[in-house]
Amino acid sequence: MTPVDAPSADVRRLTADDLDAYLRLREGSFGYPGGSDEALSALAARLPRTWGAFVGGTLASSVTVHAYRGFVAGVEVAIGGMAGIQTSPEHRRGGHAARLMRRALDEGRAEGFGWSLLYPFDAAFYGRFGWASVPTSVPLQLPPERLPAGSAVGLPRHDGAGCDLRRAYARFAPTRTFADTRRQGPWDPWQDLAGTPGARVLGFAGDGAFLVVRLHDDGEASTRLDVLDLGWCDAAGRDAVYGALASFRGQAALVRVDPPWDDPVAADQLRAFSRPGPTGLMARVADAELALAPLRAVADDDAPLELPPVTVRLVDAYAPWNDGSWRLTPGATGCGVAPVRGAADATLDVRGLTLLLAGAAAPGDVRRLGLAEGDGRALRVVAALAGGRTPYRSPIDRF
Repeated sequence: MTPVDAPSADVRRLTADDLDAYLRLREGSFGYPGGSDEALSALAARLPRTWGAFVGGTLASSVTVHAYRGFVAGVEVAIGGMAGIQTSPEHRRGGHAARLMRRALDEGRAEGFGWSLLYPFDAAFYGRFGWASVPTSVPLQLPPERLPAGSAVGLPRHDGAGCDLRRAYARFAPTRTFADTRRQGPWDPWQDLAGTPGARVLGFAGDGAFLVVRLHDDGEASTRLDVLDLGWCDAAGRDAVYGALASFRGQAALVRVDPPWDDPVAADQLRAFSRPGPTGLMARVADAELALAPLRAVADDDAPLELPPVTVRLVDAYAPWNDGSWRLTPGATGCGVAPVRGAADATLDVRGLTLLLAGAAAPGDVRRLGLAEGDGRALRVVAALAGGRTPYRSPIDRF
């Protein structure tokens, strides 16, 4: 018997009347106390988006799904961000969390969620249910001299007018899969980036590139520079960002920065200067039709591609509405998706499909992982729907 097939508990959305039970579960699961009035208000606000499993009338497990908008392959889509996944110690290993997550995935389809993202406590646990680890950024702490010198011009200082951080971010976000639109969600990263009164937060923004840093004194007459947010659309923007960071040489002894995982800085400095960071991101195709339909047959510069129709067999026992064969007809404005019977050109585990569409792996990679088989040409068509984008989600955009 698998956990998701274990004897069921009573499953329903939580209401305001469940707040005390939710707080007891939260404290018993994670050791979190009740918190301030502001924290309690935030927790109460999430209850309508929280599913709970009740055993004998007691709340045994819960999961919250945050609704927000993000980008996949250059297209803005609805995403469900799972958080607050918790089970009381006495009810663990009973399949309650697995059952709640599947219920949340199924219900999310009605809200248009083609994708589910989460930050795992244990990647192996969620991998059993079809979530795949996707690379985003690499946390480093290093002397600024170890970063590229970049452009001597750098980026103009953001002063609230003219050069606008939000405008620069809006240009950047569609270039990265899983980047947040920062227009919808139960959090406000722009408020976080503004800093608290007295905090030395500096912003820099140009045409499609931006940087937000905070100067931090460690009490020993030296200064650390914390990079809160960064992004660029092209090579010139990258040079400008690193040029702005280079301007702090001689002022800051150390820089904490999370460069994108595929930036050369990440690989060059990982061994010597890696630091503990937040847990990695995991993603999942929650609904195959909703996830695939918006994706376009375009290159990374949005130039149209000629991609032939293919039939893909998707294996997804956890989300049976995905399991089966799908005929994909890529086009410049979207992808036709229709269930079909008969032979398929290729077979993909749902984790393999997630990695290909996210631009996190190539067809050969998912083959070697045992997540794909069949016609390599069909797999390349699926991979092309990533639109040349690769995953990145700023550490400031958490749920």
